[in-house]
Amino acid sequence: MEYRRAFVPGGTFFFTVVTYDRRKTFSQPAAARLLGSVLRRCIARWPMTVHAIVLLPDHWHTIWSLPSGDDAYPTRLGWAKKEFTKHWLSIGGSEAAVSSGKRRQRRRGVWQPRYWEHTIEDENDFQNHFDDVH
Repeated sequence: MEYRRAFVPGGTFFFTVVTYDRRKTFSQPAAARLLGSVLRRCIARWPMTVHAIVLLPDHWHTIWSLPSGDDAYPTRLGWAKKEFTKHWLSIGGSEAAVSSGKRRQRRRGVWQPRYWEHTIEDENDFQNHFDDVH
């Protein structure tokens, strides 16, 4: 299967990031705090504007705008997922069992592979997604 991402420098994007097997990881306050910390460190490394974010038990939605000329949202999301996983497991957070093949690919049972992304087209599109988040 071929996945296509829209790379719009300075664009605004809506994302959905899901836990592995829709585990209720974010029902745990420590997980919610950790994700917040990871995202703040991500913003410090790679500036962006977070317009909205909602954390649900098994996934989160967010709307980000990147700086002019910057289309590196995969770098940000990949880093955030990796950092969350590393710190979550180090504090005793749980993960689902994954196959040995997935382990060889350095996957863990914390996040679904990939994420869903939508490029915000205009102000109406932004408002619709912003309202969905809230």
